[in-house]
Amino acid sequence: MVARNFGGVLPKPETFTAADQAILGAADAMIGKAREVMTAQQLHQVLNAAWAVVADANRYFAGEAPWALAKTDPARQGTVLYVTAEVLRQVAILAQPFMPVSAEKLLDLLAVPKSERDFSFLGGEHRIVAGPTLPAPAPVFPRYVEPAASAAQ
Repeated sequence: MVARNFGGVLPKPETFTAADQAILGAADAMIGKAREVMTAQQLHQVLNAAWAVVADANRYFAGEAPWALAKTDPARQGTVLYVTAEVLRQVAILAQPFMPVSAEKLLDLLAVPKSERDFSFLGGEHRIVAGPTLPAPAPVFPRYVEPAASAAQ
């Protein structure tokens, strides 16, 4: 939607609604949860925290319906897309130790500089920068296609 409706430029957000603040707050809280469970060597709980935020972000995105906002409120659509990009940025940074290649692809698609991909950029003090032109969208997790059975079998 950023490519189609904003010429590939990550839009600058307007005033955040309560829904925006709630999902951003959930993303900001991931690093605290991650540090807590890492001290107990419960690394699987780091991903559980990240996937819970992904589920919340999915509900946020569906509820805000940015595809409909394109016609009725483009500025609000831009804010929803910005908030979603910020949540994805934080999830990707947190997931890097577990999924380095996929997380790097996602961070590349969000135009996050390599110097801003460590845990010190999590938690809400740093946000994704609006304004850069994002690369062309590409799947991070391509769809699996079952290979065709060979005729010799």
